[in-house]
Amino acid sequence: MSRTFIIGDVHGCIDELQELTQILAPADDDSVIFIGDLIDRGPDSLGVVREVVRWSDRFNVQLVLGNHEEKFLRYAHHIKIDSGLEKEMKGIDEFPNLLSGLNDDEFSFLQSAYHALHLPEWNMLLVHGGVWRNIDFPLPATYRFLDNHNLDRKRLALLNKTRYLNPEGMFVSLGEEKASDSFWAEVYEGQWGHVFFGHQPFLQAEPKRFTHATGIDTGCVYGGWLSAVEINDYGVSYTSVPARKTYSNKK
Repeated sequence: MSRTFIIGDVHGCIDELQELTQILAPADDDSVIFIGDLIDRGPDSLGVVREVVRWSDRFNVQLVLGNHEEKFLRYAHHIKIDSGLEKEMKGIDEFPNLLSGLNDDEFSFLQSAYHALHLPEWNMLLVHGGVWRNIDFPLPATYRFLDNHNLDRKRLALLNKTRYLNPEGMFVSLGEEKASDSFWAEVYEGQWGHVFFGHQPFLQAEPKRFTHATGIDTGCVYGGWLSAVEINDYGVSYTSVPARKTYSNKK
């Protein structure tokens, strides 16, 4: 019986990732899906990407595009075309070393990430951030760098950024939420199946469960836990390991 594992936001926490996978012990016919944000803020982003790419020689490994991967790929694109726009980007302190350290296979793996992954056999959808009312997007939606003014790119990018929705069910930028706005998973009605997501850290020892969604970022990089979901013919179960230390302060 093959299994599907979904692993929460790693953020460069290599020791915790190795401990978690020793417990999970994936077999050759299992699938391992990362919900996004493999990189940034933690101690060893390059080591995490290399570890995950090595796994792809044994398992079916897939990556849902996190906002940190999306930002890194934009940074790399600006470097490649010599636009100079990378100089205007904030929060990129780790990116130069990461870009110079990745080999072609490792960089291509990040580019192969999905904006969204549908698991029809389980009626589940995987996104990094969240969904909103009346969203319409292709499945599977793989990463492609499009012009900044392209509406499709902007729409797809919201899948790895969504946290709050206004009363009309539309995206609200972080820091601009009002008392009348809602966290998206609290009002999501299940029209795309059960959604597993990351992005929003819940500092608790197991994933955060909503009626039709489950948040699996349990804040490892902030001194919380690194969590995984296991899905098989018998149902869904959760495994978490505690962070070795606090690597970053939660904003």
